[in-house]
Amino acid sequence: MRKQTRRKIWDTTINPITHAIVGASITDEESLEILRKKERGSLEAFRNGTAKPSDWNNINAVVQLAESMAAANIGPEVMVHVKIAEMHLIDAHDRYKRIGKMGSTGPGLQSFQDIIEYHELQRTAVSRSVYESHIKRVTDMIKSKSSKIKFL
Repeated sequence: MRKQTRRKIWDTTINPITHAIVGASITDEESLEILRKKERGSLEAFRNGTAKPSDWNNINAVVQLAESMAAANIGPEVMVHVKIAEMHLIDAHDRYKRIGKMGSTGPGLQSFQDIIEYHELQRTAVSRSVYESHIKRVTDMIKSKSSKIKFL
C-alpha cells in the first residue's frame, strides 16, 4: 500500500485583505479597554495595600512590555521609568516575603502610574501586529524563565 499525501486545506472564509488591514491597524478600543481596566485595578490594589501576586504580575507585565518596546526604539524615553518601576517592584516583592502583604510607597505608586501612561502611548502609537509581536516576545521570555525578567 502506498502512502497517500494528506492535503492541507486552508480556510477560505478569511478575507486576506481585511485580515491584512486588521493586522496593520491600531489595536481596537475594546481590547485596550480590557487591558486598561486590569492595569488600573492592579494599581488601585497597590494603592490600597490589598495587592495580590496577580496584581504584581500585571504591573510587571506592563513594565516588561514597555521595556521591550523601548528597546525596539518605540518610546525609548521610558527606559528610565522602567528601571525605577523595577526597583519598586522588587521592594514590593521583598515586603511581601517579609510581612505577607503586597503594597508600595508613594514614589513606587507614582512610578507605576508613569509606566502605565507611557505604555499607553507606546501601544497606541504602533500597529496591532507590532504590539502583538512584543507581547509574544515578552511571554516567550517569561515561559523560558529569562534572567532579564523578575518573578514573584
